[in-house]
This record gives sequence, C-alpha cells and structure tokens, in this order.
Amino acid sequence: MIEVLTTFHEAGWQQYGKRMVNNFLVHWPKDIKIHLYCENVKTGLDDPRVVEHDIFDSCPEIKQYLDENNNDYNNGVRNGKRDFKFDAIKFCYKVFAQCHRIKESKADTLIFIDADTVTFGKPPISEILQLLPEDNFTAYIGRPNNKKLPFAETGYIMYNIKHPNIIEFANVFKDLYTSGKIFDLEYQVDCFTYDTARRIIEQRHGAKSNDITGPDGLGKRHPFVNTILGTFMDHLKGDDRKAKGRSNIEDFKDKVKEHRTKQEYWQ
Repeated sequence: MIEVLTTFHEAGWQQYGKRMVNNFLVHWPKDIKIHLYCENVKTGLDDPRVVEHDIFDSCPEIKQYLDENNNDYNNGVRNGKRDFKFDAIKFCYKVFAQCHRIKESKADTLIFIDADTVTFGKPPISEILQLLPEDNFTAYIGRPNNKKLPFAETGYIMYNIKHPNIIEFANVFKDLYTSGKIFDLEYQVDCFTYDTARRIIEQRHGAKSNDITGPDGLGKRHPFVNTILGTFMDHLKGDDRKAKGRSNIEDFKDKVKEHRTKQEYWQ
C-alpha cells in the first residue's frame, strides 16, 4: 500500500496546491490516499482519498521551533538578500510533516511530493515502487557532483515504512530542528538536513538508500524532470517555473529531451 503526503500554506494552496491535489485525484490510482498537512488552510475538499491535517495540531513541536527561531537570519537573509540554502524556517514545515507521517502511516511505502508539482499522466506504479528496493529505507533525487547545490532535491522522497531503521530516521531528522543542531550545519535548507539525517542512519546501521538519478546524476539544472518522474509529473520549482506553469524544455538533458518532447504536456 502507498500513501502520499504534501504540505502548503494558504497562499501556496491558492497558487499551486489546489492544482496539485486536483491532478493527483485525476491521475493517481483510486486506492492511494493523499495526506495534506495544512498551515492554517481549509481546502473544502470532500473526497475519501484526501486526508487533511492541521500541521500545528499534528506537529506541536513546530510552534516552539518557530517561536524560538523565526527571524530574518534564520529565514536565510544574508547581506539584505534571502539565500534559500540557509533558510531554516520556510522548509521546516515539510520536515515536521514527513516525520509525523512516517510514524503514523500504516502503508508500506510513503511518498512525499512537493505541492508545487503537477501530475499530468498516469503514474507507472510498479516502476515507481522499483525506485525503493525492499532493503532500502529511503529513495531520493540526488545531485552528485553538483558543487553549487551539494544536496538532494527534496521535491520527491520515498520512505520504506517497513524498514527497521525508518522510525529512528524520523527521530534523527526532527531532532536536527528541535535540538537546534540544524544551526551547526553548513546549510539549513531541508535538502541538506534530509541528507544529514539519511547519512547518520546509513553510518550507524549500514542502512541503504537509493539515489534515483544514479551515480552520475541527471544534470545540475532540474534532475526531477529528468528521472522517470518527468514522464508523468512536473516540479515547478522556483518563481519562474511557477509563473510559466511548467518547467522548461531547456531543463532536460539532451539524452532525455528527445523522448520528453514527444509527450503532449512537454510540447
């Protein structure tokens, strides 16, 4: 069994979250539920596949974390400009939501998907499940050899809920925030904290994880759409892609572009 989760605030729900959920309901199998961790949002949706959570009720630790740490510097502001790599606030909601769902889920596989994604085709479920081998505790979109962004792309993460180390992973991931250890890291963006928690579990237990981009990666520009995910889903990361309503053809590596441009969505 698979569960999906995502997070958003009111502005995000209106700008992209509503589209994400509606397209999920159209294209994903009818037996897969999506859990919405909402920041002061009432979606008004009435569908048995949609499960809404008030993130502050489900993750009460988040309020204390925000009360203690929500300032310009921890929002990534450096020399008057925001740098997302140092933002410990904006992306913390998705971390707390993932850690809560990992502990509460009764599914075999849990998939976190950013709310600024669009499902435009039917997901090949059997192939998706192959991205997370049974002996791996998580699967992710890596950015190997990327010196500018030396961390995962966390718009899509898979968790093996049956893995013996998955609860410990969730505890380690959340503790980076609640303990304040996040501020000792090189970067505070959730991409880096996810990698940090993942590596701790790998080193402690010899646990395995899967970078779905492979050892050489799938480009520095937009690895998400260059994976199999790009055959049925798009990630509108960044303001430019959100404004345009989809990613760019230039985001594809040459070996992928020829195939993708044959799909109606990418034309």
